[in-house]
Amino acid sequence: MKDVHELQVRRLNFILELLLEKAKELSDIKRDQPLEWSIMHMYSCSQLAKLLAIKRGLDPEIAGIAGAIHDLAIIETGIFKDHGPNGVNLVRNFLQNYNKKFGDNYGLIFDDEIELIVKATIHHSDKKQYSDDKFVELVKDVDSFDRYLHGKETYGFYVDRTNRVLKDLNYPLL
Repeated sequence: MKDVHELQVRRLNFILELLLEKAKELSDIKRDQPLEWSIMHMYSCSQLAKLLAIKRGLDPEIAGIAGAIHDLAIIETGIFKDHGPNGVNLVRNFLQNYNKKFGDNYGLIFDDEIELIVKATIHHSDKKQYSDDKFVELVKDVDSFDRYLHGKETYGFYVDRTNRVLKDLNYPLL
């Protein structure tokens, strides 16, 4: 008999659907970055976060949710400036609304998990600061690495964080 392995991501997959529906309702007018970029970034950060969480011994589904939702303020407002701290209430409200409407069907996101995601959202833009919080650091690293993988200019602290991911994955450094 074969061993069967299944990554538990039911909550994440439904949250990705909800975020995509939300993004489709928005206009690309007067945005600091194209909505298409935000959608691509949401999906690729989610996948990278799961991969890196597995490597770093963190919960891959919660990491995937954080990767998907960390730029919710940009998606909803179109404004890049201070989007991490400005996204706190948006992220918390989104996840609490998910729990109320869909938690019974897809699985609740517990308060401690919400707070991990909110904390990562607040701090993800401050790439120059390093902390002992493995979850916050994961989201910062994933956000930086995703920029690199999408061909965006990579410099300074983005290179440092990209190299952290490359080292974790046993790839040559930049």
